Amino acid sequence: MLVMLREDMFAHKLVARLERTKAANRDVYDVWFFLKNRWPINKVIVERRTGMSFKDNLIKCIAFVESIRDRSILAGMGELLDEKQKAWVRAHQKKDTIYLLKVKQQQGE
Repeated sequence: MLVMLREDMFAHKLVARLERTKAANRDVYDVWFFLKNRWPINKVIVERRTGMSFKDNLIKCIAFVESIRDRSILAGMGELLDEKQKAWVRAHQKKDTIYLLKVKQQQGE
């Protein structure tokens, strides 16, 4: 069975967030999950698909996550989570994702 490499999957997820016309909170969850689990990122894919540096992409990702209204963080994925997971997402996902993106940015990666 053919599967995508983790680093390619992560790169495409970062780019998808920029290309969507409507916010997809599952993208934020996925980015948080990949960062938390220290998945590698194929920076070449990010740079080729966006035409911007990897660092600039991270800056845009941080701004995007910061712009999400707390009240809408579960939109489009609430039915996929149990009550405990929903409570965690409401309380922590946004700030944890921003923190992890900033760490990645500071690492110069």
